[in-house]
Amino acid sequence: MIKALLCTAVAGVVAFSGASVANAAEPAPIDIRMILGDSPMAYEYVDVGGTHWTSRRGFDFSVRLTDIGDENEQGVTVFLSVPDELDVQARGDGWTCGDTEGGIDCRHSDLVVPGEAWPDLHFRAQPLDYVRDTIDVYATTGDYAASHEGVTYHLDASV
Repeated sequence: MIKALLCTAVAGVVAFSGASVANAAEPAPIDIRMILGDSPMAYEYVDVGGTHWTSRRGFDFSVRLTDIGDENEQGVTVFLSVPDELDVQARGDGWTCGDTEGGIDCRHSDLVVPGEAWPDLHFRAQPLDYVRDTIDVYATTGDYAASHEGVTYHLDASV
């Protein structure tokens, strides 16, 4: 009897740890929307290659993160990867952000239910030089791998 209980307990621990490891391989159940702000000098193009942004000077954009899973999610961590040629500032209701190697790290502690979004995260980008690269958002919560969304960006310095 004790041996059967011990085997059941070990199987339960392995199954529980396996679920945690399995989650780590799955992307977080987060829908990421990158939204270009209104600006007379910034444009968005969508074609078979994906979404492209171009600007002639500084521009604003927002990131909306929505829980698309089946469970509540407590807090979210975001990494915004930006080219060195862009100076980017972050702000948002309840967000804590800081510069880091290659971009900006942001965190929000709110609990959201399935279908609900965290408050939008807003960015102001100022090109420092000619750039043709991508702006990427990685977001995760819990034990999941990061979900990803990105856009190709370039500074159009033509007159």
